[in-house]
Formats: sequence, structure tokens, C-alpha cells
Amino acid sequence: MTEWLDSRAQGRKLAARQIQVIGILRSQPRLASYGSVSDIAAAASSNASTVTRTAQTLGFKGWADFQFELRSRFLASLSAVEVAAEHNGHISSPAQTAITTDRTNLAHLERTLDMDTVHSIAQAIAGARQTLIIAAGSYAIPGKALEHNAIIAGYNVRLLDADVAALTNAVARLTPHDLVIAISLWRVYDSTLRAVEFAHNVGTPIASITDSAGSPVAAHAAHRIVVPTESAGFFPSLTGAVSAAQAITVELATLDRDKSNQNIAASERAWDQLRIMHPRSSS
Repeated sequence: MTEWLDSRAQGRKLAARQIQVIGILRSQPRLASYGSVSDIAAAASSNASTVTRTAQTLGFKGWADFQFELRSRFLASLSAVEVAAEHNGHISSPAQTAITTDRTNLAHLERTLDMDTVHSIAQAIAGARQTLIIAAGSYAIPGKALEHNAIIAGYNVRLLDADVAALTNAVARLTPHDLVIAISLWRVYDSTLRAVEFAHNVGTPIASITDSAGSPVAAHAAHRIVVPTESAGFFPSLTGAVSAAQAITVELATLDRDKSNQNIAASERAWDQLRIMHPRSSS
């Protein structure tokens, strides 16, 4: 995180008080990640306006946007045990805290999600020969939702998750006419990063869903969605990523309504014929 702060500050004209603020951000990453503007100002023997100006000088709209990126990087630097320790406060109801945290995450996503980016990703899926979603571990959960619903809507979308051999074989056949959507939150799977780099090298367009604008998975992405992943537990919250995936699917299904409706109807007929679903009650 220190290297990131130094890179953001490099070449920028900073006042003496702003340099003091950056010193606190570097030396007290937990305070910087969770403290209020007033907390940071007090620690730096400064004031709230200087803290806000420092965030803006470093290239962010304000303190909230800066702290979101900073906290993502702070949590990414911790092990699962250390993340769990960060949340081991006096919580009367962990379950309620988890729900409240997810509600906050969704509110943040609603404020920050660029709908033009969602539309662009949907258009890229519609125009691609095939779309490969690359996501490992629990990050595959939003990928599975996107794959499942996009296929029903009539698009050639495939999730590549746990099977590294299948991932390798699939990316070996990528072309510039395809699309890769990489989903990576918190700590990055090396297999995901290498696959994205391979796709970039062969000219395949890339979209990303990450929890940090500076994620290496997003480095070559033409379309980037950044989601909040703050959690009450030792794992990142998937709520924001699932919501973003659902938004892409809804947008995709409206690009060609006739095509989507025909494919949805065909899927439903197949479900009925294969007796996949339990019969719905007529009462």
C-alpha cells in the first residue's frame, strides 16, 4: 500500500500539511482505511479540509472515493486470519452486521456504478463470437449467475472456474472476436491473472469486475466495474459483484428483446420436456 501511495503522490505538488496527511496514511493503514476524515486530521495535526484536498490531489473526487480504494488495498494485503481479526470486535449480532454491511455495499455500488459501462459490456457480449468468464473460488459465484442467465437469453457465454486445464485449453483458442470477463476480488488468483494476460496478448477484448481500480486483473480491461466487497467476516462480500453481474444480464436481455424472448421460451420448453423443474402449483 505504501508503494501505491508513493506512486499516486509522485509528480504532484503537495503542501506541507498534505505531506503530513500522507505520512499518517502510510504509517497507520488501519486508521486510514476505517477512520473518518476527522480521525485522520487529528492524527496528522491538521484539519478535515486538508485531508479532503489531499485525496483530491491524489486523483480522487474526495475522501470517500479515496478511502474505498485504500481499504480494498489494505484488506488485500491481509491473510484470511488477519481479515477475521479486523472484524473481531464486540458485535452483538454478526448476522445482522453482515446484512447491514451488504446494504451499505449496495448503496455504494448504486452511487458509483457507471451504467454506460454496464451497457458497453452487454454490447460486447452480444457482439462476441464467444464470451469466457474467468473467475476462481467463490468469485465464480457472480460468474455463474451471469453465465446461466446469458445462455438462457441466447448468448454464447461460458464460465471457467476450478479446472485449470479447461481454462488453459479454452484461452488457447481465444481470438480478437471473443470477449473475456475477469472477476477477481480481494486476493488475486494467479491462474486468473495469467489467463487475462494471455487474452490481452492475442488481442481479445477484456472486461473486469474487481474490488480495486488498481487490480492487476483490470490492467488491460477496456471496461471496468469496481464493486465494494467489505464484509463482516473473513471473506469478501459477493453482493456487489452479483448485483453487477445481474445488471449486465438484464441489460443484455434488452438489447434484442425478440431474440431473448425466443431463447427464454425455448429454454422453458426444454425444462418442461426434460422435467427439470418441479411442477408449479395451479392453485
